[in-house]
Amino acid sequence: MKKFLPFMLVLTAVFISIIIIFTKGNVYTGPEVFLPGYKYGKDLEEIKNENVKNFVKVSKDFNDGSNILLILYDQNGFFNKENTLKLKALQREFENSSFIKGVLSPLNLVKIEGFNKSYYVSDDTLQKSILNDPNAENLISHDGKYVILNLIFKPDINARKYTNLIEEKTKKLFDKYYLFGEPVIDSELFKELLNQTYVYPVIMFVLIVLFFYFQVRSFKISLFIVFVPIISSIITMGMFFLTGRPLNTLTVMMVSFLLIIGSGYGLHFYNAFHRFDNIDETKKHISKPILFSMLTTVAGFLSFLFVEIEAFKELGILVSIGLSITVGLIFLLGGNYLKYLEKLNIPSSLGIRYLGNKVAVISFVIFVIIGALSPFIIKNISIKSDMVSYFSKNSKIGTAYKVMEDVFNFREPIYLVLEKDTPFLATDNDKIKIIKEKLEENELISNVSFPNNIPLPFLYNLSKNTPSLSYFISSRNKIRLIVYLTSKGYYNVEKVKELIASIIPNGLYKYYVAGSAFIWADINKSIRKAQIQSLSFASILIFIMVFIIFRKIRSTISVMIPIFFTAIMNFVFMAVFKINLDISTSITSSILMGLVIDYSIHLASEEYRIKDPRKAVLNVGPPILANGLGLILGFSVLLFSSLKLFKSISILIILGIGVGLYFTLLIQPFLLKKRR
Repeated sequence: MKKFLPFMLVLTAVFISIIIIFTKGNVYTGPEVFLPGYKYGKDLEEIKNENVKNFVKVSKDFNDGSNILLILYDQNGFFNKENTLKLKALQREFENSSFIKGVLSPLNLVKIEGFNKSYYVSDDTLQKSILNDPNAENLISHDGKYVILNLIFKPDINARKYTNLIEEKTKKLFDKYYLFGEPVIDSELFKELLNQTYVYPVIMFVLIVLFFYFQVRSFKISLFIVFVPIISSIITMGMFFLTGRPLNTLTVMMVSFLLIIGSGYGLHFYNAFHRFDNIDETKKHISKPILFSMLTTVAGFLSFLFVEIEAFKELGILVSIGLSITVGLIFLLGGNYLKYLEKLNIPSSLGIRYLGNKVAVISFVIFVIIGALSPFIIKNISIKSDMVSYFSKNSKIGTAYKVMEDVFNFREPIYLVLEKDTPFLATDNDKIKIIKEKLEENELISNVSFPNNIPLPFLYNLSKNTPSLSYFISSRNKIRLIVYLTSKGYYNVEKVKELIASIIPNGLYKYYVAGSAFIWADINKSIRKAQIQSLSFASILIFIMVFIIFRKIRSTISVMIPIFFTAIMNFVFMAVFKINLDISTSITSSILMGLVIDYSIHLASEEYRIKDPRKAVLNVGPPILANGLGLILGFSVLLFSSLKLFKSISILIILGIGVGLYFTLLIQPFLLKKRR
């Protein structure tokens, strides 16, 4: 009974964790988790970030919530009675919905003739004269085939929950349509993150088990090797959800990381068991390499603790805890499991052999040349991170974005809120018109929407019973202009802010600007800083760990060289394949450093034990190669994700692991030999 006690304890922990996951588990996709200073459960207003405060403020000032842009297309256009009536029916459907505050559309675009209010609809037909109204540019295309309904949600409504309902209502009347906006992106992202948490790991599990079976030649052993990190993932996730916190866009990758990385420890344990043919001897000789391999990988992830962004810290902590649990389970359960199995086959060598000094020297020279040229290559890496860039061009979001850009020439709007201590007067219309025209002259701005043809006092009165006008006015002394940014403007939003400051004379109006574009600009700044911080701390922590193992500077440097070149090649690959430095790709360098150092430690530890680099490659090369190929196979699953951010991580880690394996197995034996 005593021999089964560890297994029973682990099964109990897994059972409890599963209950916690299904009762308390949640995934959150909001972008603010990547803002420096953000804390989960903390009110956004408490974040010491001007752009976040303005984003919250504009919603309160104008008493509205999120926006969704519904783009409708019809080959016959909308200047006919049939499509106008369909458009009117759909708009009425939304206006009567409990979650919608108002709808901006071509049908309710107001025109003023004298003191009379009218619309661009006559005899139930949308009139072509609407194309002469500058405020219609963001509502209908020049050929009349595309129409936008700007759906404005009520405050505190989670718009993401209603995207499917909006699609259902639209399908009844129109065949071709596109949805765009933060809630839509959030909804699609949420669906894919669920796949990342619960679907992709299953596929990874099957692929890695099958590949490990090819190396260890035992289905029971390959299952055990991969089940251990799965158990670790479940326990870690259960512990995390017990705190009441949700997984986010970054931490949702924890399961995949633990499954793919953690399976390597069991593989090394089992291969060592076959070399020593004794559990006690196996633990004696392999415990140190596995323990320090885990610690150096953890060091790579724990480097995120020194980054200001909470999502990075959470990912670092979760993966570190999970890997620690994995190694603990390997030594707790591995010995007992192997004792009671029948005679096992000898693991495959996977064709590993020592290729000699000549291949090593030539390869090393090539890497040195690439390293010397890398500063000129990586300077072209673009730092761009936003929710649209998460998705592939052929995805729903990518297609909708292309329509927005090609047909309407804007990415998304920001708000310019103007305030006065006294009520706005009719004389302010001319001043606002000048501001509007000067903004529209700049290439960063597609156009500016504001009903400038209506005298402001009259606009205030009309807004009380005209929802389409109330969107622009909060009170007698507070209004907002909708500034539609081009793609170039979106990625240069700080220049837009400077442009606005130069156009509005000092003392004319108090103003502030708001929009998610400003928040993403801040996130991109923090990503650059996070990359430098995580790389620096990962290098320092890993160096200390390796020095503790080998206690000699020369040995430590020889072990560190592979990760140095792996990190350089990671940035070279980003430049060559035009992969942006964003939230997802910024973590790959530190992760690769932690992974590749594992291979170096195992090889160097074996070489230190037997004093023969050639034989060390033959002994530990097969599990190193199998582990690396298993990682590559596991991450290749993410290549089929609809999210570009997962594809980018997958490509970089696959290429990085390939470089690490090549350097460790072909070049490092030569360096270890020269060290002696």
